[in-house]
Amino acid sequence: MRGNAEMPPRAVPPQPMQISSWQQAELNAARWMRHWGYTDATARPGGPDSGIDVRATGALGQVKYQAAQVGRPELQRFVGARPYGSTAQLIFFTGSDYATTAAVYAQEWSIALFKYRLDGSMTPLNDMARRIHRSSASTVPIVAQNPETAGVQTFWQRNWRVVAGVFLLMAPLGSIEDEKTYTGPLALDVLKFIGILLACWSLGTFLIAARFGVRIPLPIRTFRAAIVRRPETGPATTAGRARLPRPTHDRVTAASTTQHDGLVAEAACLLRAGSKQHHVDKILRDRGVGFMDRGRVLTEAKKLNKRS
Repeated sequence: MRGNAEMPPRAVPPQPMQISSWQQAELNAARWMRHWGYTDATARPGGPDSGIDVRATGALGQVKYQAAQVGRPELQRFVGARPYGSTAQLIFFTGSDYATTAAVYAQEWSIALFKYRLDGSMTPLNDMARRIHRSSASTVPIVAQNPETAGVQTFWQRNWRVVAGVFLLMAPLGSIEDEKTYTGPLALDVLKFIGILLACWSLGTFLIAARFGVRIPLPIRTFRAAIVRRPETGPATTAGRARLPRPTHDRVTAASTTQHDGLVAEAACLLRAGSKQHHVDKILRDRGVGFMDRGRVLTEAKKLNKRS
């Protein structure tokens, strides 16, 4: 009995409230945040839209009054709206549902996800939200129990990329006087320094950009390799098999004899009519004749004109 007497009394949930507008949804969210221990939670409907609808000491809330499903971009904008260096708990409210990608992102950033009904009742949808919802049994806000918001740890957890990036940017300068690295000659030492500089600066810039949410697009082209079986050339397998033409790198492989003779005759006619050789070559190229075939056609056309 004594143990039960020492337990803090469970706070009474907020009374039902009919929600028919986004202003009422924000006021309802503020009521619940005060119930969870954020006693100064305040909503100011109609104020400047900064991405934060409810403010309290130790917590920030955003409320969506919409039928559409909440996706990852909404949560990303919510995280971006939090003041730099703030360790406030992020709480998101919606009357609809959350996409799977949004739930995963909320888990990574310890965002509490809640769903409210039109009568004002509130349902927690992830572990952080359930933890906050249970904290209403006491007057201690969840921000004091959340290890993710511990002062020194949070600073290093969020800024270790910046520290490592700055160290990598400065590292090439510290290697200049290293006699073990630069052993000569001068040209080779310069190449070594440039390589170290590019490697360290690339990695350092990537880490710093990742800390501040800047994405660096990396053009990656998919490489596909095809394995082609080489046809067998044994006497047993070549019997009764037509000989395959040898492939070339030209756009058109070896033409038939009839086509070749026709191209030679046409080229010879153009040359006799006064066309320049490079003009005839361009006409053949436009027709898809390969480089080697064009050379043979022009050579035979010249010989044909000399014989005639």
